[in-house]
Amino acid sequence: MYIMKILLVAILALAAFSPQASETSLDALPAINDFAIAGGETEQYIAATNGGLYHSQDRGQNWRAHKTGFGLPATMVATTPQGTVYAFVVTLGLLKLDGKTNQWQAINNHFGSQVLRQLSVSRLNPSRLVARNHYGKLIVSDNHGEDWRKLSGPYQSNSEAEKQGRELYVEKCQSCHGIDGIGETYTKQALTDQNYLMAPALDESAHAWHHTDEQLVETILEGSPRTPRMPAGKSIGISAADARDLVAYIKSLWTQRELDCQGPKHMECM
Repeated sequence: MYIMKILLVAILALAAFSPQASETSLDALPAINDFAIAGGETEQYIAATNGGLYHSQDRGQNWRAHKTGFGLPATMVATTPQGTVYAFVVTLGLLKLDGKTNQWQAINNHFGSQVLRQLSVSRLNPSRLVARNHYGKLIVSDNHGEDWRKLSGPYQSNSEAEKQGRELYVEKCQSCHGIDGIGETYTKQALTDQNYLMAPALDESAHAWHHTDEQLVETILEGSPRTPRMPAGKSIGISAADARDLVAYIKSLWTQRELDCQGPKHMECM
């Protein structure tokens, strides 16, 4: 997540010095991350760029910036078989294009540190969306993008410790570390304030598995000296037993690779 944040900060810094032109050429667009063609009465080309979403009504000769998300990195745009157009813009999340107004509507912005790179829709069940994030993982929604989970299936506890840990996580940790440990969602403040430390993902996508159980328990109980946003758990009613349950839940979010490589062994698995 740290590397992704550095890249996004750099992109935002460049975009800040790129004034929005009323019309521009293809060669003058910011770096294009994805591209799609939207149907309708008039065909529309749409480009997801490092400087936002752009569209062309003349088959790519001239381009205008969409007002929504201008200056923010747009990492994905896709047209479904049913003609719906989706896009992902950092800090705004998943958007859907209204074909009548040509305006983008917010669908979901609870992706944590995930950035979507690709999206497909089931032909048999149009409410089912499958997306690939920048970690290369697949996530799925069964209600047109409003809620997401791992493609492997919803979370299921394997022990009483995991169950108790998940309940504690939802109560004490989820508001910062995200649903099922996916991390804090990107905001403009997080990307532009050098002193702002985002709450990291706790699943396999970040570095929680680089630490031993004992180190994780200590961090939960003692907090982080780097930021007051991570308070000492013992000051907010978390006991040592609670901390161990939280670690059990966090580890349930990892794959076998991370479990096998936890702690000092992680360098051998990089």
